[in-house]
Amino acid sequence: MEDAVTQIKQKLDIVDVIGSYISLKKSGRNYKALCPFHNEKTPSFMVSQELQIYKCFGCGVGGDIFNFVEAIEGVDFPRALEILAEKAGVKLVKSKDYDAQSQIKKKIYEINEITTKFYQYMLLKHKVGTRALNYLKKERKLNENSIKIFRLGYAPDSWNALCGFLRKKGFKEEDLILSGVAVKRSSGNDIIDKFRGRVVFPLINTDNRVLGFTGRTIFDREPKYLNTSETPVFHKSFFIFGLDKNRLNIKKTGAIFVEGQMDVISAYQCGIKNVVCVSGTSLTENQLDILSRYTQDVAFCFDSDFAGIEASYRAIEMAEKKNFNVRAVLIPEPFKDLDDLIKSDANRAKEIIEKPIPIYDFFLTTFLKKYDKRTAIGKKKIMEDLVPIFSKISNRILFDHYVKQISSELEISENTIYSLFKEVPSEREKSYEEFRELEEKSLPQVYGLEGHFISLVLKSPIDSARSAVEKLKKEDFLNEKVAEIFNRLKTYLKDRKTDINIKTFLNKLDEDLKEITSELYLWDFMEEGDSEEGKKVLERELKEVIERIKKDSVRRQLQIISSDIKMAETRKDNKEVERLTKKFEKLSKNLL
Repeated sequence: MEDAVTQIKQKLDIVDVIGSYISLKKSGRNYKALCPFHNEKTPSFMVSQELQIYKCFGCGVGGDIFNFVEAIEGVDFPRALEILAEKAGVKLVKSKDYDAQSQIKKKIYEINEITTKFYQYMLLKHKVGTRALNYLKKERKLNENSIKIFRLGYAPDSWNALCGFLRKKGFKEEDLILSGVAVKRSSGNDIIDKFRGRVVFPLINTDNRVLGFTGRTIFDREPKYLNTSETPVFHKSFFIFGLDKNRLNIKKTGAIFVEGQMDVISAYQCGIKNVVCVSGTSLTENQLDILSRYTQDVAFCFDSDFAGIEASYRAIEMAEKKNFNVRAVLIPEPFKDLDDLIKSDANRAKEIIEKPIPIYDFFLTTFLKKYDKRTAIGKKKIMEDLVPIFSKISNRILFDHYVKQISSELEISENTIYSLFKEVPSEREKSYEEFRELEEKSLPQVYGLEGHFISLVLKSPIDSARSAVEKLKKEDFLNEKVAEIFNRLKTYLKDRKTDINIKTFLNKLDEDLKEITSELYLWDFMEEGDSEEGKKVLERELKEVIERIKKDSVRRQLQIISSDIKMAETRKDNKEVERLTKKFEKLSKNLL
Protein backbone atom coordinates (compact mmCIF):
# COMPACT_ATOMS: atom_id res chain seq x y z
CA MET A 1 0.00 0.00 0.00
CA GLU A 2 2.79 2.43 0.96
CA ASP A 3 4.63 1.65 -2.29
CA ALA A 4 1.49 2.44 -4.30
CA VAL A 5 1.01 5.74 -2.47
CA THR A 6 4.64 6.71 -3.09
CA GLN A 7 4.44 5.75 -6.76
CA ILE A 8 1.26 7.77 -7.23
CA LYS A 9 2.76 10.84 -5.53
CA GLN A 10 5.85 10.54 -7.74
CA LYS A 11 3.80 10.33 -10.93
CA LEU A 12 1.09 12.91 -10.19
CA ASP A 13 1.53 16.65 -9.64
CA ILE A 14 -0.93 18.17 -7.17
CA VAL A 15 -1.37 21.18 -9.46
CA ASP A 16 -2.55 18.89 -12.28
CA VAL A 17 -4.81 16.85 -10.00
CA ILE A 18 -6.51 19.83 -8.34
CA GLY A 19 -6.45 21.75 -11.63
CA SER A 20 -8.59 19.02 -13.21
CA TYR A 21 -11.38 19.94 -10.75
CA ILE A 22 -11.04 23.71 -10.33
CA SER A 23 -9.35 26.63 -12.09
CA LEU A 24 -5.95 27.48 -10.56
CA LYS A 25 -4.09 30.76 -11.06
CA LYS A 26 -0.35 31.26 -10.50
CA SER A 27 0.34 33.43 -7.49
CA GLY A 28 3.99 33.93 -6.61
CA ARG A 29 5.52 30.51 -6.04
CA ASN A 30 2.12 28.95 -5.41
CA TYR A 31 -1.28 28.70 -7.08
CA LYS A 32 -4.57 30.09 -5.81
CA ALA A 33 -8.27 29.54 -6.50
CA LEU A 34 -11.73 30.03 -5.11
CA CYS A 35 -12.19 27.25 -2.55
CA PRO A 36 -14.38 24.37 -3.80
CA PHE A 37 -15.33 23.50 -0.21
CA HIS A 38 -17.01 26.73 0.87
CA ASN A 39 -18.56 29.81 -0.68
CA GLU A 40 -16.19 32.76 -1.13
CA LYS A 41 -15.66 35.72 -3.44
CA THR A 42 -11.94 36.28 -2.82
CA PRO A 43 -9.60 33.32 -3.47
CA SER A 44 -8.12 31.87 -0.27
CA PHE A 45 -7.39 28.33 -1.52
CA MET A 46 -3.63 27.87 -2.04
CA VAL A 47 -1.70 25.04 -3.70
CA SER A 48 2.07 24.52 -3.41
CA GLN A 49 3.77 22.67 -6.26
CA GLU A 50 7.01 22.49 -4.29
CA LEU A 51 5.45 20.89 -1.21
CA GLN A 52 2.63 19.08 -3.05
CA ILE A 53 0.05 20.30 -0.54
CA TYR A 54 -3.00 22.58 -0.50
CA LYS A 55 -4.60 24.77 2.15
CA CYS A 56 -7.69 26.98 2.30
CA PHE A 57 -7.21 29.96 4.60
CA GLY A 58 -10.94 30.57 4.61
CA CYS A 59 -12.36 27.26 5.87
CA GLY A 60 -9.14 25.57 7.05
CA VAL A 61 -9.14 22.41 4.89
CA GLY A 62 -5.79 21.16 3.63
CA GLY A 63 -3.61 18.17 2.84
CA ASP A 64 -2.15 16.25 -0.10
CA ILE A 65 -3.65 14.82 -3.31
CA PHE A 66 -5.28 11.96 -1.39
CA ASN A 67 -6.96 14.31 1.09
CA PHE A 68 -8.18 16.47 -1.79
CA VAL A 69 -9.71 13.60 -3.77
CA GLU A 70 -11.34 12.19 -0.62
CA ALA A 71 -12.90 15.61 0.08
CA ILE A 72 -13.89 16.63 -3.45
CA GLU A 73 -15.26 13.20 -4.41
CA GLY A 74 -16.70 12.41 -0.98
CA VAL A 75 -14.99 9.02 -0.85
CA ASP A 76 -12.86 7.11 1.64
CA PHE A 77 -9.10 6.57 1.31
CA PRO A 78 -9.27 3.19 -0.51
CA ARG A 79 -11.51 4.68 -3.21
CA ALA A 80 -9.33 7.81 -3.47
CA LEU A 81 -6.35 5.47 -3.89
CA GLU A 82 -8.14 3.70 -6.76
CA ILE A 83 -9.05 6.98 -8.48
CA LEU A 84 -5.50 8.35 -8.27
CA ALA A 85 -3.92 5.00 -9.19
CA GLU A 86 -5.98 5.02 -12.37
CA LYS A 87 -4.87 8.58 -13.16
CA ALA A 88 -1.22 7.70 -12.49
CA GLY A 89 -1.28 4.35 -14.28
CA VAL A 90 -0.23 2.54 -11.11
CA LYS A 91 -1.50 -1.02 -10.68
CA LEU A 92 -2.80 -1.81 -7.20
CA VAL A 93 -2.00 -5.26 -5.80
CA LYS A 94 -5.09 -6.89 -4.30
CA SER A 95 -5.78 -10.17 -2.51
CA LYS A 96 -7.44 -13.08 -4.35
CA ASP A 97 -10.68 -12.71 -2.37
CA TYR A 98 -10.75 -9.01 -3.03
CA ASP A 99 -10.01 -9.58 -6.70
CA ALA A 100 -12.87 -12.12 -7.09
CA GLN A 101 -15.35 -9.71 -5.52
CA SER A 102 -13.91 -6.92 -7.62
CA GLN A 103 -14.51 -8.91 -10.80
CA ILE A 104 -18.16 -9.48 -9.86
CA LYS A 105 -18.65 -5.76 -9.24
CA LYS A 106 -16.84 -4.89 -12.44
CA LYS A 107 -19.23 -7.09 -14.45
CA ILE A 108 -22.28 -5.53 -12.80
CA TYR A 109 -20.99 -2.04 -13.53
CA GLU A 110 -20.47 -3.08 -17.16
CA ILE A 111 -24.02 -4.47 -17.40
CA ASN A 112 -25.45 -1.32 -15.80
CA GLU A 113 -23.52 0.95 -18.17
CA ILE A 114 -24.66 -0.96 -21.28
CA THR A 115 -28.22 -1.05 -19.91
CA THR A 116 -28.18 2.71 -19.40
CA LYS A 117 -27.09 3.26 -23.00
CA PHE A 118 -29.72 0.79 -24.23
CA TYR A 119 -32.54 2.55 -22.35
CA GLN A 120 -31.34 5.97 -23.48
CA TYR A 121 -31.24 4.84 -27.11
CA MET A 122 -34.79 3.52 -26.78
CA LEU A 123 -35.94 6.87 -25.38
CA LEU A 124 -34.18 9.24 -27.76
CA LYS A 125 -33.62 7.28 -30.97
CA HIS A 126 -36.26 4.55 -31.23
CA LYS A 127 -39.96 5.03 -32.03
CA VAL A 128 -40.85 2.75 -29.09
CA GLY A 129 -39.76 5.57 -26.77
CA THR A 130 -42.00 8.27 -28.27
CA ARG A 131 -44.65 8.11 -25.54
CA ALA A 132 -42.04 8.23 -22.78
CA LEU A 133 -40.20 11.13 -24.44
CA ASN A 134 -43.45 13.08 -24.77
CA TYR A 135 -44.16 12.44 -21.09
CA LEU A 136 -40.76 13.84 -20.07
CA LYS A 137 -40.77 16.81 -22.43
CA LYS A 138 -44.42 17.85 -22.48
CA GLU A 139 -45.75 16.79 -19.08
CA ARG A 140 -42.62 17.14 -16.98
CA LYS A 141 -41.14 20.04 -19.02
CA LEU A 142 -37.63 18.54 -19.23
CA ASN A 143 -35.40 19.59 -22.11
CA GLU A 144 -33.22 17.15 -24.02
CA ASN A 145 -30.04 18.45 -22.40
CA SER A 146 -31.36 17.58 -18.92
CA ILE A 147 -32.47 14.17 -20.16
CA LYS A 148 -28.94 13.53 -21.41
CA ILE A 149 -27.19 14.91 -18.32
CA PHE A 150 -29.16 12.59 -16.02
CA ARG A 151 -28.96 9.80 -18.63
CA LEU A 152 -32.71 9.13 -18.53
CA GLY A 153 -34.03 6.27 -20.64
CA TYR A 154 -37.01 4.13 -21.48
CA ALA A 155 -37.49 0.43 -20.74
CA PRO A 156 -39.68 -0.96 -23.57
CA ASP A 157 -42.98 -2.59 -22.59
CA SER A 158 -41.59 -5.98 -23.52
CA TRP A 159 -40.74 -9.13 -21.58
CA ASN A 160 -37.18 -9.53 -22.80
CA ALA A 161 -36.03 -6.59 -24.94
CA LEU A 162 -33.10 -5.86 -22.61
CA CYS A 163 -32.35 -9.48 -21.66
CA GLY A 164 -32.19 -10.49 -25.32
CA PHE A 165 -29.86 -7.57 -26.07
CA LEU A 166 -27.53 -8.35 -23.16
CA ARG A 167 -27.44 -12.07 -23.93
CA LYS A 168 -26.21 -11.22 -27.42
CA LYS A 169 -23.45 -9.20 -25.72
CA GLY A 170 -22.31 -12.43 -24.03
CA PHE A 171 -23.70 -11.94 -20.52
CA LYS A 172 -25.04 -14.95 -18.61
CA GLU A 173 -28.50 -15.16 -17.03
CA GLU A 174 -27.06 -15.27 -13.51
CA ASP A 175 -25.11 -12.07 -14.19
CA LEU A 176 -28.28 -10.25 -15.31
CA ILE A 177 -30.17 -11.40 -12.21
CA LEU A 178 -27.28 -10.48 -9.92
CA SER A 179 -27.09 -6.99 -11.42
CA GLY A 180 -30.83 -6.45 -10.85
CA VAL A 181 -31.84 -5.70 -14.46
CA ALA A 182 -33.59 -9.08 -14.86
CA VAL A 183 -35.75 -11.35 -12.70
CA LYS A 184 -36.87 -14.96 -12.98
CA ARG A 185 -40.28 -15.49 -14.53
CA SER A 186 -42.84 -16.55 -11.91
CA SER A 187 -43.68 -19.62 -14.00
CA GLY A 188 -40.78 -21.49 -15.55
CA ASN A 189 -37.01 -21.01 -15.42
CA ASP A 190 -36.66 -18.25 -17.98
CA ILE A 191 -35.68 -14.66 -17.08
CA ILE A 192 -37.47 -11.44 -18.03
CA ASP A 193 -36.69 -7.73 -17.94
CA LYS A 194 -37.32 -6.23 -14.50
CA PHE A 195 -38.22 -2.79 -15.89
CA ARG A 196 -40.97 -2.75 -18.54
CA GLY A 197 -42.96 0.21 -19.86
CA ARG A 198 -41.12 2.64 -17.59
CA VAL A 199 -39.14 5.85 -17.79
CA VAL A 200 -35.80 4.88 -16.25
CA PHE A 201 -33.64 6.99 -13.93
CA PRO A 202 -30.08 5.60 -13.63
CA LEU A 203 -28.78 5.71 -10.04
CA ILE A 204 -25.32 7.17 -10.52
CA ASN A 205 -22.65 7.23 -7.82
CA THR A 206 -20.24 10.12 -7.16
CA ASP A 207 -17.59 8.29 -9.24
CA ASN A 208 -20.02 8.37 -12.21
CA ARG A 209 -20.69 4.62 -12.17
CA VAL A 210 -24.26 3.38 -12.56
CA LEU A 211 -25.28 1.42 -9.47
CA GLY A 212 -28.89 0.60 -10.39
CA PHE A 213 -32.16 2.07 -11.67
CA THR A 214 -35.51 3.54 -10.72
CA GLY A 215 -38.36 2.97 -13.19
CA ARG A 216 -41.52 5.12 -13.32
CA THR A 217 -44.49 3.60 -15.14
CA ILE A 218 -46.06 5.51 -18.04
CA PHE A 219 -49.01 3.10 -18.21
CA ASP A 220 -50.50 3.79 -14.73
CA ARG A 221 -49.46 0.38 -13.45
CA GLU A 222 -48.57 -0.64 -9.93
CA PRO A 223 -46.13 -0.04 -8.49
CA LYS A 224 -45.78 3.51 -9.74
CA TYR A 225 -42.05 3.43 -8.99
CA LEU A 226 -39.83 0.34 -9.13
CA ASN A 227 -36.26 0.27 -7.82
CA THR A 228 -33.28 -2.01 -8.29
CA SER A 229 -33.08 -4.49 -5.42
CA GLU A 230 -29.96 -4.77 -3.28
CA THR A 231 -26.95 -5.93 -5.34
CA PRO A 232 -23.19 -6.20 -4.68
CA VAL A 233 -22.86 -2.59 -5.93
CA PHE A 234 -26.21 -1.00 -4.96
CA HIS A 235 -27.27 -0.54 -1.35
CA LYS A 236 -30.25 1.80 -1.17
CA SER A 237 -29.55 2.87 2.40
CA PHE A 238 -26.21 4.33 1.24
CA PHE A 239 -27.34 5.99 -2.01
CA ILE A 240 -28.35 9.65 -2.50
CA PHE A 241 -29.80 10.61 -5.89
CA GLY A 242 -28.32 13.78 -7.39
CA LEU A 243 -25.19 13.82 -5.21
CA ASP A 244 -23.03 12.97 -8.24
CA LYS A 245 -24.13 16.17 -10.03
CA ASN A 246 -24.59 18.52 -7.09
CA ARG A 247 -21.91 17.65 -4.55
CA LEU A 248 -19.63 20.62 -5.27
CA ASN A 249 -22.50 23.10 -4.86
CA ILE A 250 -23.67 21.26 -1.75
CA LYS A 251 -20.23 21.88 -0.22
CA LYS A 252 -20.86 25.60 -0.61
CA THR A 253 -24.58 26.02 0.04
CA GLY A 254 -25.77 22.89 1.85
CA ALA A 255 -28.20 20.18 0.69
CA ILE A 256 -31.96 20.33 0.10
CA PHE A 257 -33.83 17.02 0.44
CA VAL A 258 -36.89 16.61 -1.80
CA GLU A 259 -39.29 13.74 -2.37
CA GLY A 260 -38.37 12.38 -5.80
CA GLN A 261 -35.94 12.24 -8.70
CA MET A 262 -38.07 14.52 -10.88
CA ASP A 263 -37.79 17.32 -8.29
CA VAL A 264 -34.00 16.95 -8.37
CA ILE A 265 -33.83 17.06 -12.18
CA SER A 266 -36.26 19.99 -12.52
CA ALA A 267 -34.30 21.95 -9.92
CA TYR A 268 -31.02 21.22 -11.69
CA GLN A 269 -32.49 22.28 -15.04
CA CYS A 270 -33.50 25.70 -13.68
CA GLY A 271 -30.12 26.27 -11.99
CA ILE A 272 -30.81 25.03 -8.44
CA LYS A 273 -27.89 22.64 -8.02
CA ASN A 274 -27.90 21.55 -4.40
CA VAL A 275 -31.02 19.35 -4.39
CA VAL A 276 -30.97 15.59 -3.65
CA CYS A 277 -33.35 12.76 -2.72
CA VAL A 278 -33.25 9.19 -1.48
CA SER A 279 -34.44 6.26 -3.62
CA GLY A 280 -36.86 3.64 -2.34
CA THR A 281 -36.12 4.23 1.35
CA SER A 282 -36.54 6.67 4.19
CA LEU A 283 -33.47 8.75 4.99
CA THR A 284 -30.90 6.64 6.83
CA GLU A 285 -27.95 7.32 9.11
CA ASN A 286 -25.64 5.92 6.41
CA GLN A 287 -26.89 8.51 3.93
CA LEU A 288 -26.41 11.29 6.47
CA ASP A 289 -22.86 10.07 7.14
CA ILE A 290 -22.13 10.24 3.41
CA LEU A 291 -23.69 13.71 3.16
CA SER A 292 -21.60 14.92 6.11
CA ARG A 293 -18.49 14.56 3.92
CA TYR A 294 -19.82 17.51 1.93
CA THR A 295 -21.82 19.69 4.32
CA GLN A 296 -23.33 20.09 7.79
CA ASP A 297 -26.22 22.15 6.41
CA VAL A 298 -29.35 20.28 5.33
CA ALA A 299 -32.92 21.38 4.60
CA PHE A 300 -36.09 19.34 4.10
CA CYS A 301 -38.66 20.44 1.52
CA PHE A 302 -42.32 20.35 2.66
CA ASP A 303 -45.51 20.79 0.67
CA SER A 304 -47.97 23.57 1.52
CA ASP A 305 -50.39 21.13 3.16
CA PHE A 306 -47.48 19.95 5.37
CA ALA A 307 -47.74 16.44 3.93
CA GLY A 308 -44.77 14.39 4.94
CA ILE A 309 -43.92 16.39 8.05
CA GLU A 310 -44.74 13.53 10.39
CA ALA A 311 -42.80 11.09 8.23
CA SER A 312 -39.79 13.43 8.44
CA TYR A 313 -39.62 13.46 12.25
CA ARG A 314 -37.14 10.58 12.44
CA ALA A 315 -34.94 11.99 9.64
CA ILE A 316 -34.84 15.39 11.33
CA GLU A 317 -34.05 13.81 14.69
CA MET A 318 -31.19 11.78 13.15
CA ALA A 319 -29.77 14.81 11.35
CA GLU A 320 -29.90 16.96 14.47
CA LYS A 321 -28.15 14.26 16.53
CA LYS A 322 -25.39 14.14 13.93
CA ASN A 323 -24.90 17.90 14.43
CA PHE A 324 -26.38 18.96 11.09
CA ASN A 325 -27.83 22.45 10.90
CA VAL A 326 -31.36 21.43 9.97
CA ARG A 327 -33.70 23.78 8.11
CA ALA A 328 -37.01 23.66 6.23
CA VAL A 329 -38.13 24.83 2.81
CA LEU A 330 -41.90 25.32 2.50
CA ILE A 331 -43.49 25.04 -0.96
CA PRO A 332 -46.35 27.61 -1.05
CA GLU A 333 -49.92 26.93 -2.11
CA PRO A 334 -51.25 25.89 -4.59
CA PHE A 335 -48.14 23.97 -5.69
CA LYS A 336 -47.94 20.31 -4.70
CA ASP A 337 -44.14 19.98 -4.87
CA LEU A 338 -40.91 21.70 -5.95
CA ASP A 339 -41.24 20.40 -9.53
CA ASP A 340 -44.73 21.92 -9.76
CA LEU A 341 -43.48 25.29 -8.46
CA ILE A 342 -40.51 25.32 -10.84
CA LYS A 343 -42.75 24.70 -13.87
CA SER A 344 -44.89 27.66 -12.82
CA ASP A 345 -42.28 30.14 -11.57
CA ALA A 346 -38.59 29.12 -11.57
CA ASN A 347 -37.39 32.42 -10.10
CA ARG A 348 -39.74 32.13 -7.15
CA ALA A 349 -38.53 28.56 -6.60
CA LYS A 350 -34.94 29.79 -6.46
CA GLU A 351 -35.81 32.49 -3.92
CA ILE A 352 -37.58 30.00 -1.63
CA ILE A 353 -34.74 27.44 -1.87
CA GLU A 354 -32.15 30.10 -1.05
CA LYS A 355 -33.93 31.12 2.17
CA PRO A 356 -34.67 28.02 4.26
CA ILE A 357 -35.71 28.57 7.89
CA PRO A 358 -34.40 26.69 10.96
CA ILE A 359 -36.39 23.45 11.24
CA TYR A 360 -37.59 24.01 14.79
CA ASP A 361 -38.70 27.56 13.96
CA PHE A 362 -40.68 26.00 11.12
CA PHE A 363 -42.37 23.48 13.43
CA LEU A 364 -43.12 26.10 16.06
CA THR A 365 -44.60 28.53 13.52
CA THR A 366 -46.62 25.75 11.91
CA PHE A 367 -48.24 24.56 15.14
CA LEU A 368 -48.83 28.10 16.44
CA LYS A 369 -50.82 28.78 13.25
CA LYS A 370 -52.67 25.49 13.54
CA TYR A 371 -54.28 26.23 16.91
CA ASP A 372 -55.39 29.27 18.90
CA LYS A 373 -52.59 29.92 21.39
CA ARG A 374 -54.78 32.32 23.37
CA THR A 375 -56.98 29.51 24.70
CA ALA A 376 -56.14 26.79 27.20
CA ILE A 377 -57.24 24.05 24.74
CA GLY A 378 -55.15 25.63 21.98
CA LYS A 379 -52.08 25.70 24.22
CA LYS A 380 -52.66 22.07 25.17
CA LYS A 381 -52.91 20.97 21.51
CA ILE A 382 -49.85 22.99 20.51
CA MET A 383 -47.81 21.31 23.24
CA GLU A 384 -49.12 17.88 22.25
CA ASP A 385 -47.75 18.45 18.74
CA LEU A 386 -44.51 20.05 19.92
CA VAL A 387 -43.51 17.54 22.61
CA PRO A 388 -42.74 14.55 20.31
CA ILE A 389 -40.44 16.75 18.22
CA PHE A 390 -38.78 19.14 20.66
CA SER A 391 -38.17 16.51 23.33
CA LYS A 392 -35.80 14.81 20.87
CA ILE A 393 -33.47 17.83 20.59
CA SER A 394 -30.09 16.59 21.80
CA ASN A 395 -28.15 19.85 21.59
CA ARG A 396 -28.50 21.71 24.92
CA ILE A 397 -28.07 25.15 23.37
CA LEU A 398 -30.98 24.54 20.98
CA PHE A 399 -33.04 22.87 23.70
CA ASP A 400 -32.74 25.81 26.13
CA HIS A 401 -33.37 28.33 23.34
CA TYR A 402 -36.68 26.73 22.34
CA VAL A 403 -37.84 26.15 25.92
CA LYS A 404 -37.55 29.92 26.44
CA GLN A 405 -39.20 30.74 23.09
CA ILE A 406 -42.16 28.38 23.59
CA SER A 407 -42.60 29.67 27.14
CA SER A 408 -42.81 33.22 25.82
CA GLU A 409 -45.20 32.39 22.94
CA LEU A 410 -47.64 30.38 25.06
CA GLU A 411 -47.21 32.38 28.28
CA ILE A 412 -46.44 29.19 30.19
CA SER A 413 -43.55 28.93 32.66
CA GLU A 414 -40.21 27.55 31.44
CA ASN A 415 -40.34 24.93 34.19
CA THR A 416 -43.66 23.61 32.87
CA ILE A 417 -42.34 23.45 29.28
CA TYR A 418 -39.16 21.78 30.47
CA SER A 419 -41.03 19.18 32.54
CA LEU A 420 -43.32 18.30 29.60
CA PHE A 421 -40.31 17.73 27.36
CA LYS A 422 -38.52 15.74 30.04
CA GLU A 423 -41.46 13.32 30.33
CA VAL A 424 -40.51 11.87 26.94
CA PRO A 425 -37.27 9.81 27.15
CA SER A 426 -34.68 11.13 24.77
CA GLU A 427 -31.13 10.40 23.73
CA ARG A 428 -30.23 13.74 25.28
CA GLU A 429 -30.80 12.22 28.71
CA LYS A 430 -28.82 9.07 27.92
CA SER A 431 -25.76 10.67 26.41
CA TYR A 432 -24.74 14.12 25.38
CA GLU A 433 -21.50 15.40 23.96
CA GLU A 434 -20.88 18.82 25.49
CA PHE A 435 -21.13 21.80 23.22
CA ARG A 436 -17.67 22.92 22.10
CA GLU A 437 -16.61 25.97 20.23
CA LEU A 438 -14.76 25.24 17.03
CA GLU A 439 -11.13 25.70 17.96
CA GLU A 440 -9.70 25.46 14.49
CA LYS A 441 -9.37 28.93 13.01
CA SER A 442 -7.92 29.99 9.72
CA LEU A 443 -4.18 30.49 9.74
CA PRO A 444 -4.06 34.30 9.37
CA GLN A 445 -6.28 34.69 12.45
CA VAL A 446 -4.08 32.36 14.52
CA TYR A 447 -0.58 33.52 13.53
CA GLY A 448 -1.41 37.03 12.35
CA LEU A 449 1.32 39.53 11.57
CA GLU A 450 4.11 37.31 12.92
CA GLY A 451 3.04 34.43 10.68
CA HIS A 452 2.83 36.82 7.75
CA PHE A 453 6.44 37.84 8.37
CA ILE A 454 7.63 34.22 8.26
CA SER A 455 5.59 33.66 5.09
CA LEU A 456 7.28 36.64 3.40
CA VAL A 457 10.79 35.64 4.47
CA LEU A 458 10.32 32.09 3.16
CA LYS A 459 9.63 33.51 -0.31
CA SER A 460 12.33 36.22 -0.28
CA PRO A 461 15.71 36.15 -2.07
CA ILE A 462 18.54 35.10 0.27
CA ASP A 463 19.93 38.61 0.92
CA SER A 464 16.50 40.08 1.69
CA ALA A 465 15.59 37.10 3.89
CA ARG A 466 18.83 37.31 5.92
CA SER A 467 18.51 41.09 6.29
CA ALA A 468 14.90 40.78 7.46
CA VAL A 469 15.55 38.20 10.22
CA GLU A 470 18.52 40.21 11.51
CA LYS A 471 16.23 43.16 12.22
CA LEU A 472 14.17 41.20 14.74
CA LYS A 473 14.79 39.11 17.87
CA LYS A 474 13.00 36.02 19.12
CA GLU A 475 11.64 38.14 21.99
CA ASP A 476 9.79 40.32 19.48
CA PHE A 477 7.40 37.45 18.79
CA LEU A 478 4.38 36.83 20.99
CA ASN A 479 3.42 33.44 19.52
CA GLU A 480 5.83 30.83 20.92
CA LYS A 481 5.68 28.50 17.93
CA VAL A 482 6.22 31.28 15.41
CA ALA A 483 9.09 32.54 17.60
CA GLU A 484 10.69 29.09 17.48
CA ILE A 485 10.26 28.91 13.68
CA PHE A 486 11.85 32.37 13.46
CA ASN A 487 14.79 31.21 15.58
CA ARG A 488 15.34 28.10 13.43
CA LEU A 489 15.02 30.18 10.26
CA LYS A 490 17.57 32.70 11.51
CA THR A 491 20.05 29.89 12.19
CA TYR A 492 19.32 28.28 8.80
CA LEU A 493 19.97 31.55 6.95
CA LYS A 494 23.16 32.47 8.82
CA ASP A 495 25.73 30.93 6.47
CA ARG A 496 23.47 30.14 3.51
CA LYS A 497 24.59 31.33 0.06
CA THR A 498 21.49 30.42 -2.02
CA ASP A 499 17.75 31.11 -1.72
CA ILE A 500 15.73 29.18 0.84
CA ASN A 501 14.95 25.60 -0.16
CA ILE A 502 11.66 25.02 1.62
CA LYS A 503 12.02 21.23 1.65
CA THR A 504 15.46 21.24 3.30
CA PHE A 505 14.32 23.80 5.87
CA LEU A 506 11.23 21.75 6.72
CA ASN A 507 13.41 18.69 7.31
CA LYS A 508 15.14 20.58 10.13
CA LEU A 509 11.88 21.10 12.02
CA ASP A 510 9.79 19.01 14.41
CA GLU A 511 6.48 17.72 13.07
CA ASP A 512 4.28 20.41 14.66
CA LEU A 513 6.55 23.24 13.48
CA LYS A 514 6.86 21.59 10.06
CA GLU A 515 3.07 21.63 9.62
CA ILE A 516 2.77 25.29 10.63
CA THR A 517 5.69 26.32 8.39
CA SER A 518 4.23 24.45 5.41
CA GLU A 519 0.97 26.34 5.80
CA LEU A 520 2.79 29.65 6.26
CA TYR A 521 4.66 28.97 3.03
CA LEU A 522 1.30 28.49 1.28
CA TRP A 523 -0.02 31.75 2.72
CA ASP A 524 0.50 33.96 -0.30
CA PHE A 525 -0.85 37.45 -0.98
CA MET A 526 1.08 38.39 -4.12
CA GLU A 527 -0.34 38.30 -7.62
CA GLU A 528 2.87 39.65 -9.23
CA GLY A 529 4.93 36.51 -8.52
CA ASP A 530 8.68 36.56 -9.18
CA SER A 531 8.59 39.58 -11.51
CA GLU A 532 10.56 42.73 -10.72
CA GLU A 533 7.35 44.40 -9.58
CA GLY A 534 6.64 41.39 -7.39
CA LYS A 535 10.05 41.65 -5.73
CA LYS A 536 9.46 45.35 -5.01
CA VAL A 537 6.08 44.60 -3.46
CA LEU A 538 7.68 41.86 -1.34
CA GLU A 539 10.45 44.19 -0.10
CA ARG A 540 7.94 46.93 0.73
CA GLU A 541 5.65 44.50 2.56
CA LEU A 542 8.57 43.04 4.54
CA LYS A 543 9.69 46.49 5.63
CA GLU A 544 6.20 47.44 6.83
CA VAL A 545 5.64 44.13 8.65
CA ILE A 546 9.01 44.38 10.45
CA GLU A 547 8.16 47.88 11.65
CA ARG A 548 4.77 46.77 12.93
CA ILE A 549 6.18 43.74 14.76
CA LYS A 550 8.84 45.95 16.40
CA LYS A 551 6.22 48.45 17.55
CA ASP A 552 3.97 45.69 18.88
CA SER A 553 6.96 44.31 20.78
CA VAL A 554 7.77 47.74 22.21
CA ARG A 555 4.15 48.26 23.34
CA ARG A 556 4.23 44.94 25.18
CA GLN A 557 7.51 45.89 26.87
CA LEU A 558 6.07 49.28 27.86
CA GLN A 559 3.07 47.59 29.44
CA ILE A 560 5.40 45.41 31.53
CA ILE A 561 7.51 48.42 32.58
CA SER A 562 4.38 50.39 33.41
CA SER A 563 3.21 47.55 35.64
CA ASP A 564 6.67 47.38 37.28
CA ILE A 565 6.58 51.16 37.96
CA LYS A 566 3.24 50.77 39.78
CA MET A 567 4.69 47.96 41.89
CA ALA A 568 7.77 50.06 42.74
CA GLU A 569 5.55 53.01 43.71
CA THR A 570 3.56 50.70 46.00
CA ARG A 571 6.83 49.68 47.70
CA LYS A 572 7.90 53.40 47.76
CA ASP A 573 11.14 52.40 46.00
CA ASN A 574 11.93 55.82 44.47
CA LYS A 575 15.23 54.78 42.87
CA GLU A 576 13.55 51.88 41.07
CA VAL A 577 10.71 54.19 39.94
CA GLU A 578 13.26 56.65 38.54
CA ARG A 579 15.22 53.90 36.74
CA LEU A 580 12.10 52.33 35.21
CA THR A 581 10.71 55.73 34.19
CA LYS A 582 13.90 56.56 32.24
CA LYS A 583 13.75 53.13 30.61
CA PHE A 584 10.09 53.73 29.71
CA GLU A 585 10.85 57.14 28.16
CA LYS A 586 13.81 55.77 26.16
CA LEU A 587 11.82 52.84 24.85
CA SER A 588 8.82 55.04 24.01
CA LYS A 589 10.92 56.91 21.43
CA ASN A 590 10.88 53.74 19.30
CA LEU A 591 7.17 54.29 18.70
CA LEU A 592 7.73 57.71 17.14
